[in-house]
Amino acid sequence: MNQTLLLQELETLAAQLGVEVRYEELESSGGLCRYGGKLCLIASRHLPLAGRIRLLSRELGRLPLEGVFLRPSVRELLENRSEGQREL
Repeated sequence: MNQTLLLQELETLAAQLGVEVRYEELESSGGLCRYGGKLCLIASRHLPLAGRIRLLSRELGRLPLEGVFLRPSVRELLENRSEGQREL
């Protein structure tokens, strides 16, 4: 799967999980946070495509994904990136 499609899959997954993805001016790469009672994933708009994929896969991998359909390649990516992370 090419990187553009992979990023789209991750952004779609975020929406299914109720996570708002926002690209903002940040000094860091970004991360997952609670804001106003909901989950937001805020990412630096300056991150290259590969950096966005790393960030989204790491942060979304921290969330419970049982019962959510994922392509096997996406599930593997999330599981590998989230190793050692705890649920939010």
